[in-house]
Amino acid sequence: MFLGETSMRNPIKCLIPITVVIALQTSGSIAADAEWDRTVLPRPPQPFEGVTKRTLEGSVAAFTSPVKAPPNAPNVLLVLIDDAGFGNPSTFGGPVATPTLDKLAAEGLRYNRFHVTALCSPTRAALLSGRNHHAVGFGSISEVIGGWPGYNTMWPTSAASIAKILQGNGYNTAAMGKWHLTPDAQQGAAGPFDRWPNALGFDYFWGFLGGESGQFDPVLTENNTIIGVPKEKDFYLNDAMVEHAVTWIRDQKAQSPDKPFFLYFATGATHAPHQVPKEWSDKYKGKFDQGWDKLREETYARQKQLGVIPANAKLTPRDPAFPPWDSASPDVKKLYSHQMEVYAGYQENADHAVGDVVKAIEDMGLADNTLIIYIFGDNGASMEGTESGTFNEMTTLNGVPLTTDQQLKAIKAYGGLDKWGGPDMAPHYAAAWAWAGNTPFKWGKQVASHLGGIRNPMVIAWPKRIKGKGGLRSQFTHCTDIAPTILQAAGLPEPKEVNGLAQMPMQGASFLSTFDDSNAPSQHTQQYFEILGNRAMYKDGWLACWRLDRIPWKIDPETLSRFAPGKWNPDQDKCELYNLDEDFSQADDVADKYPDKVRELTALFWAEAEKYQVLPLLGEMATVWGFPKGLPDQTKYTYYNGTENISSGMIPPIYNRSYSISADLDNPGRSGLRLLPGIAGVIVAEGSFLGGFSLYVENGYLKHTYSLLGLKLDTISSHDALPKGKVNVRYEFIADKPGEFGTGGTSRLFINGKQQAEAKMEHSVPFRFASYAGMDIGTDNGLPVVPKFEYTKILPKYFRGTIERVEFDLGPAKVSAQNLQRMYLERFARAVRN
Repeated sequence: MFLGETSMRNPIKCLIPITVVIALQTSGSIAADAEWDRTVLPRPPQPFEGVTKRTLEGSVAAFTSPVKAPPNAPNVLLVLIDDAGFGNPSTFGGPVATPTLDKLAAEGLRYNRFHVTALCSPTRAALLSGRNHHAVGFGSISEVIGGWPGYNTMWPTSAASIAKILQGNGYNTAAMGKWHLTPDAQQGAAGPFDRWPNALGFDYFWGFLGGESGQFDPVLTENNTIIGVPKEKDFYLNDAMVEHAVTWIRDQKAQSPDKPFFLYFATGATHAPHQVPKEWSDKYKGKFDQGWDKLREETYARQKQLGVIPANAKLTPRDPAFPPWDSASPDVKKLYSHQMEVYAGYQENADHAVGDVVKAIEDMGLADNTLIIYIFGDNGASMEGTESGTFNEMTTLNGVPLTTDQQLKAIKAYGGLDKWGGPDMAPHYAAAWAWAGNTPFKWGKQVASHLGGIRNPMVIAWPKRIKGKGGLRSQFTHCTDIAPTILQAAGLPEPKEVNGLAQMPMQGASFLSTFDDSNAPSQHTQQYFEILGNRAMYKDGWLACWRLDRIPWKIDPETLSRFAPGKWNPDQDKCELYNLDEDFSQADDVADKYPDKVRELTALFWAEAEKYQVLPLLGEMATVWGFPKGLPDQTKYTYYNGTENISSGMIPPIYNRSYSISADLDNPGRSGLRLLPGIAGVIVAEGSFLGGFSLYVENGYLKHTYSLLGLKLDTISSHDALPKGKVNVRYEFIADKPGEFGTGGTSRLFINGKQQAEAKMEHSVPFRFASYAGMDIGTDNGLPVVPKFEYTKILPKYFRGTIERVEFDLGPAKVSAQNLQRMYLERFARAVRN
């Protein structure tokens, strides 16, 4: 008789085996999660504490319990907003309504001397590792790789992330949104995946791997799979992030209600492209008509009222790089005002998304023991929109400056000013709005020498622990301090060994003591800063700094040539010195008064630079001057039908060189009594009409369209239709001057080796078509390359016919030093203006 069987004839006989089984089960035990050396992760295998005999008689069962976090360890929500300034949110006196940040500040603490690195990937690496950004290989962004340890973007296994540490100590971990820590050339189906979110300690990831994303048509990744562009109607990224985050928390708590979670919620907002549903930007209509100069004064006054800056803090003056508001014409002011309206709506929407996550936590009854760290910006507000802003931020990143008149002309071509902020543009506001967003400081993103680039708002709430609600904290804190603070809050030590590897000590310091004591001494007393040659050295209230003689949006050859090897001596950069204990806004340079302090901090900077792999300065830009890229010298790339969403950083490097694209197709022709349509659709497409190319078949003819960053479309078409059956088609571009940035050339089309068309293309995209839009074989996901297409109506969504293979063949592209110094942009920009 088996356990669970019944017998009406002899119920007592049936019960005997059940009694035996129960006795055996209750004689065992589940081993308590005995304390173990948590400085070594993962927990080693636990010894068996039961008894094993030859039979079950006398044997005692025992079970190993899962790893548990320390008692009362808090849930942790770490929020990071992108490209935002100290003077943006209402919580810190800014013009943008941030009710979630306001609410959490009222329930917790505001920190007004919190510092970041001045750039995206470096701040994220420092934040999640607790180490300086160069020390973990992120001297710059993951798209720009240099051949030195501080710039290789290869997160070392000797620096376990805070997620990895919490995961090994009984937490569930998830990351939502922007990642930007995987090397550009490793964001594909073949990986390697050791520097994707899962491998770095997150149980679950949903978001995008790169540095930025469209809000309406992102290329998404879930765990180790690129899932591509969403198919949902009315998709918006912030909303989807909330949905996935809340679902994950609910699922996690349903299974393990006592297990704490760590959720890293990093919005793509408010990085360009500035995109938000119109109802959000409409809230700010007319609210920026006073201009950036007046806005700074208004923000400064509110900051004084709120007490987030000291009463003696000065408003720093406008740099000549930013034009005065009154110098703009009425039409241009209208453009500028709308730029800021969109940005403000975009930013408020991001705060609203955070609020939805916070509300879900509250609704589940988890708020009391949830530590929320809300960082408003990974760097200061971004000045990369140039003096006038741009309808397509890729014009700036490709070094193609546009005048205001050109911007107005392009905006009109794409549907007018109302389209700014929607899915049909990739806009970025004028740099002076960023300057205003960084009030009261100078400069902004990229400029690690000045507070506008490195000081951002932070709010912390933890009802169970923080009692002085609504308080202000002014201790010097840094993004490397976040990981040590979380560990101390959870009652966990910093690990010395992870997966058998000795760990690099964290370079940040916990500031948990400030939760209870507004007068607690700063634990972080010394910190270097460096991004793109802009650098600073902080120690005990003093800051020495050196700003490179380059405006952040200037990346043309004339500007870069000044910093070429042998031409730039950093010792000749002007040093400024500030006593930040007395001069909150870095307004009064006292370098002439304290030459000994200048010498002291200068020597200390170079010592720290040596220690933390900062050298060589400008190592991330070395390839501009002919240094190797460290990538395989591959010239042939083969793709097959159905391959989609290839990362923009992983497409064949066709820039500034000759190349060809060939495809083997099978054309079924028109057939049947109903004359079914024949071959049609996209063979291969990269990017969109804002920058990209498409090789396709329309009405039986082979065509190729090339978008020069949305400024000009070049289309050529075959004069013969494609024949039925097996057919080879080819597009080739013969560069006029291989290796010269933005070189022109000749486009040609071939069918079965016979030339079908030829046209001159005056210029090409020199650096990158798109920041996030991918390459597809047999379709064109997201925004199409050819704007007249609505593929579901004119062309099929997927290629009709058979694509057997698509092959890229790249010609040589040797870049000479002479070509690199050549001022190609003068001709390029002049032609674009014309």
